[in-house]
Amino acid sequence: MLNKKIRLLYLFLILTLFSTLPIFSQGDSLDNSRTILLEEALLLGIQNNRQLKMVTVDATIANENVAQAKIAKAPRIALNGGYTYIGNPKLYEGFYENSITVDYFNHQAFANIITSMPIYNGSLINRKIEQQKILSQMQESAVKMTQAEVKNAITTYYFTLEKLYKQIEVTKQNIINTDLRIKQLKSRVENGQNLKSDLLRTELQQSNFKVSVFKNTNDIELVSNYLDVLIGIPTNTILKPQIDKSGVPFEEIKLQESISQAFQNREEIKRAEIGIELSESTLNISKSGFSPSINANLILNTEYPAQWPNYVNIINYWAAGISLNWDVSSFYNIKHRIKGDKLQIEKSNVALDAAKNQIESEVKTAFVKYEESKRNIATYKKDVELSLSNYKIVKSRYDNDFALISDMVDAELQLNNSKISLVNANLDLIIQYYSLQFAMGKL
Repeated sequence: MLNKKIRLLYLFLILTLFSTLPIFSQGDSLDNSRTILLEEALLLGIQNNRQLKMVTVDATIANENVAQAKIAKAPRIALNGGYTYIGNPKLYEGFYENSITVDYFNHQAFANIITSMPIYNGSLINRKIEQQKILSQMQESAVKMTQAEVKNAITTYYFTLEKLYKQIEVTKQNIINTDLRIKQLKSRVENGQNLKSDLLRTELQQSNFKVSVFKNTNDIELVSNYLDVLIGIPTNTILKPQIDKSGVPFEEIKLQESISQAFQNREEIKRAEIGIELSESTLNISKSGFSPSINANLILNTEYPAQWPNYVNIINYWAAGISLNWDVSSFYNIKHRIKGDKLQIEKSNVALDAAKNQIESEVKTAFVKYEESKRNIATYKKDVELSLSNYKIVKSRYDNDFALISDMVDAELQLNNSKISLVNANLDLIIQYYSLQFAMGKL
């Protein structure tokens, strides 16, 4: 009898503890949720995502750098001019004893046009232009890679939201069922057909369900916030997924085909290949240091006065010529830079192999998770069927006073858990499908 009283007191304390928690219905914070399709979320993400905007600007800057590098081929023109007022100078004898003022011509002006055009520089300009084009390609690849990462994050959060809403839906139905049973138990307790502990156990079960709804509601707000940031809408917007009835177009996928497609599509491999080209371009630019640079020059000049103070004339003249610049010391100095560039090429090749290994590992992981999710659905469907059959049997026995309330609670919890597991499995399959598409470079 003492042990029964202790268990009853313990049950009552737990029920009291859960009853003091802030329990909110789903409608309290989710009534103003905004329904959104996956296609709409992806489009908003591409348009508004800040990280994607930054890499897009970087790509635009890289294109401008290409245009800037091409300017080196054009002639350079400089305009110079000046005017000077010169005061009459004084000539002193001795230590500032006597002075003679010289009648100087006070005004002096000049103007000239200087132009220079490169003729030969060991293809240095062309190689720098090609290097800027390679850097531009790398930035464009970064845009595509970031776009795929944003899409993958959006799909994961999107279907995680749907998972939470489905869990609330299942749990709320259980709350309705326990409400009915509590009403029945109260009547049965008053008539002496059930113990007070049976009623307390059922109320405790209902409190657990409400706590689960409360936690899921909070998780919806958090995940919605993450998704809001990704797609660039106000962060206080609660989102509710609207799944297309046609569902996700699942397809039969084989592992080796997945790896082959990933090697063809993933931007990480393309960036690694561009990195090799960039290293080779840097080596070619370094080798250009062995060559001389030859420029054509043209000068147009005018001066007033040409010579003074004897006479005031204007002199105009032009000059044309060729200049040669050859850094002979580079023959010794550049060889170390070239050696470093060759080592960088080797490093870039290693980086390409590492990228392939990493992508192959990602594809295998995503493929295994995808296949595992497909098998889990069949297992959890069977679990729901068995749990439902067990629940019906226990309920029938309980209604006929052949089972305890604890048996009824356990059966209901088992059924609830199996339904939630099935909901999670169905949505995990969708999440893993998109993860595999991302790993294959098709998202």
